[in-house]
Amino acid sequence: MSQTSKIAGPLFIICILASVAGFGYFQFVYMPEVNKEVIVPEEWLNPPEKTTIDILLGSVDQDQEENFLPNAISVTLGENNLVIWSNLDGVIHTVTAEIGKEFMKLAGNANYLDPEGGEFSFLFIESGEYTYYCSPHPWMRGTIIVSEPESEPEA
Repeated sequence: MSQTSKIAGPLFIICILASVAGFGYFQFVYMPEVNKEVIVPEEWLNPPEKTTIDILLGSVDQDQEENFLPNAISVTLGENNLVIWSNLDGVIHTVTAEIGKEFMKLAGNANYLDPEGGEFSFLFIESGEYTYYCSPHPWMRGTIIVSEPESEPEA
């Protein structure tokens, strides 16, 4: 028996075991995590206030210091967690999540705002710090800090 055929059998078995392990991980670990249902309190879905971020006129100019106004904000779930970006500039801009950030996953991750009045809105439902930028103008950057509401004191 040749040396090659002595190695082929164990290699075949290792490949089969690796395939079964990969399939098992995908089926029983990865897919349940991806498909798990997030339970969101009703009041977080309909906040009484909206938060607006303006994209200022002239933001296409790299030397302009203010582009997203405000460029850093804090919002609270259930109070003002619906954020609306409004493009006041004369060119198309985007709201693009930083790599590795999960917010905007369902919204397409590069949301184009038409010039002079285009809007994009996003409802945050998880606390955390979220950074974003304009894809064609990467010097335009912003941060949103989302916090959970403070628990009400017991009487």
